[in-house]
Amino acid sequence: DPRLKGAIAADAVLGHHMGPRTPTTVLTYLYRLWGEIHGAQSLPIGGMGGISETLAKAAIKAGVTIETGAKVKRIVVDDGKVSAVELETGELIETSIVVSNADAKTTFLDLVGTVELDAKFCHRIDTSRTKGNVAKLHLALNALPQFAGLSRSQLAQRLLIAPDMRYVEHAFNHAKYGEYSEQPVLEIVIPSIDDPELAPKGHHVMSISASFAPYSLKQGWENHRDRFANKIVDLIGRYAPGFSDLIVAKELLTPLDIEAQYNISGGHWHHGELTIDQSFMMRPIHGVAQYDTPIAGLFLCGAATHPGGGVTGIPGHNAAKRILAMGAGK
Repeated sequence: DPRLKGAIAADAVLGHHMGPRTPTTVLTYLYRLWGEIHGAQSLPIGGMGGISETLAKAAIKAGVTIETGAKVKRIVVDDGKVSAVELETGELIETSIVVSNADAKTTFLDLVGTVELDAKFCHRIDTSRTKGNVAKLHLALNALPQFAGLSRSQLAQRLLIAPDMRYVEHAFNHAKYGEYSEQPVLEIVIPSIDDPELAPKGHHVMSISASFAPYSLKQGWENHRDRFANKIVDLIGRYAPGFSDLIVAKELLTPLDIEAQYNISGGHWHHGELTIDQSFMMRPIHGVAQYDTPIAGLFLCGAATHPGGGVTGIPGHNAAKRILAMGAGK
């Protein structure tokens, strides 16, 4: 069935700069399957922020102090060792251990600084592939859209617009040349169906991942973001008549926006491509795949490390085990 092939192809390339014919897409497809819960992609009640809130409550109960709104300016290094963290306010927090959930480029090139690191190491970090290729469109709707042939319970599931493999490959062709696709591959969820607190009564929120929206758009995103958002809405309208009339508000986040708002280099939601040469013992690069780094007391724990993104908690779990095994901070 070409529709099944299209769905598999869409899952294999979601979040990456590759098409179905690109080598190693079997790996990214298996990674996608590995992230499923009970055989399906899932969203938590309360949205993804609900996970952070739950973890924060557990951490505070265990005696952890959490400071929000405290942006880090730099990681202070003395004689090859972490000695403190400096906030943008100028406050210094002395410490012998820093565990960074930021991407590798932000951690090493921005927060630590190249002066503290080997030039070859910095070059390898700087040339790792981290440019995002997915845009996020958030929509507030005044009613539940009616997709032809789908029941309400089916609308609560993940919807894909990827009719066949050729459609997915053709959409990727545009991204290869710094353009967005006129017919992008879309992953659509309406979380408010099962989580009504996300929207006022009778209203809904929709989240759309639009593949093949390149970080470096040839024409520049500033003058084309509205046009791309409208393309997405028009495409959905082919399957849900009158869809555009339901939209109350919308927000489009391109990879550039994700980079600016969330301090993720390149706006890549995995903090870097999950190709074979940037996976396993080579994630983020060979030599720092065990979560410790060339700076004593500095560890990585985010999506830039093995096994990658997807809100599994595994990078943090593995980093904690590494810190304990090394007896860091003692």
